[in-house]
Amino acid sequence: MATHNGVSVSAKPWRIYLYGAGFSASRHAVAAGMIGHDVQLFAADPSKAARDALLAKFPRATVYDDAEAMLASSPGQERDIVIIAVPPYLHHSATLSAFRSNRHVLCEKPVARTDTEMAEMLAASDSSGRLFSECSFRYLGNGALDRARELIRTGRVGTLYHARFVNRQPRSRPGIEYQPESKWFLQKTKSGGGTVFDWGVYDFTMFFDVLRPVAATVHRAWLATPRTGADPTEFPISVETHAGATLSLTLEDGTVIPFDYERASGFHGEPQVALNVDGTEGGLTWEWVPTFDYKDEVDPLEQGFKLVHYFDADGKVEASEEKFAAFGWEDANLRPLLSFVDLIEGRSSEALSRDRLEFNFAVISAIYRCISQGNPVHVRMKA
Repeated sequence: MATHNGVSVSAKPWRIYLYGAGFSASRHAVAAGMIGHDVQLFAADPSKAARDALLAKFPRATVYDDAEAMLASSPGQERDIVIIAVPPYLHHSATLSAFRSNRHVLCEKPVARTDTEMAEMLAASDSSGRLFSECSFRYLGNGALDRARELIRTGRVGTLYHARFVNRQPRSRPGIEYQPESKWFLQKTKSGGGTVFDWGVYDFTMFFDVLRPVAATVHRAWLATPRTGADPTEFPISVETHAGATLSLTLEDGTVIPFDYERASGFHGEPQVALNVDGTEGGLTWEWVPTFDYKDEVDPLEQGFKLVHYFDADGKVEASEEKFAAFGWEDANLRPLLSFVDLIEGRSSEALSRDRLEFNFAVISAIYRCISQGNPVHVRMKA
């Protein structure tokens, strides 16, 4: 049994510190209540309204108006987790403060705005000896992803030669159609970026969980912000709402495949959703996010995530369809904290490894760098 300063770690309670008490924090607070009966919840937010709203849902929480005071209230322990649930422009400073307090850190996505911020956050984790994770893996834990990876590994798809991800939603912009009260989504200085940072981090985490690339090159990329009659009048939108990139991915076996990516939360055109992995012996497509009509009382397999394996049978294309247990949006929002606890405890976890976390962010960042520099950007996972 692990010990800390001569005291059994398992004898200590989990202490969850919410850095921010708003929308995202409340979801993590629900997850905190599922860790076990011996959990202490703390939250800090300068907004009295946010603190009062959180206390109304979680009356046993201890709240502060200052995060530094919360972190200084007691020395950090092995079972302490700080959850960074504030807008991205505060992630860097909040994470560094949390590591200085000698606690593990789970940060909301996007984890950082720049490569420099990310490097300093990882360095702070190293120097503190505490673990660092973020929330882009909340849609993993889906059996369709595991099955897709198995079909590829066992040669059922043959040699991969192409992958594609397209998700075009004409009007689903955070800060306008979604969470309209959170205008920081629309300001690059506060959000770090638009739809690539907002949903792209999920897209790449999911796709890379299946394909497991060890290197990537962003050859070309583009960003656009189509105007609409619903745009705010008090300030211009400074983030992209439609974006795309052409990449090549180097897989673990050395195979290099092109990857075509497009994501839109606001544009003038046809809604489209497509996800494909193409190989010489077959092709794959699968579902990976909960549906809005998910119902807890329905058998998860009846409304489950679908995977389709296409293959040749005597010259004709055949399709084998499988379903895997579904989960709802709230289940997905529980996953980051519960999986991070598993990681700290040394159990199997959906939380990304340090190397994968760093690589995935570097690829997202490379899309923006490719545009600003006008040249391809190469990223390789550290050994």
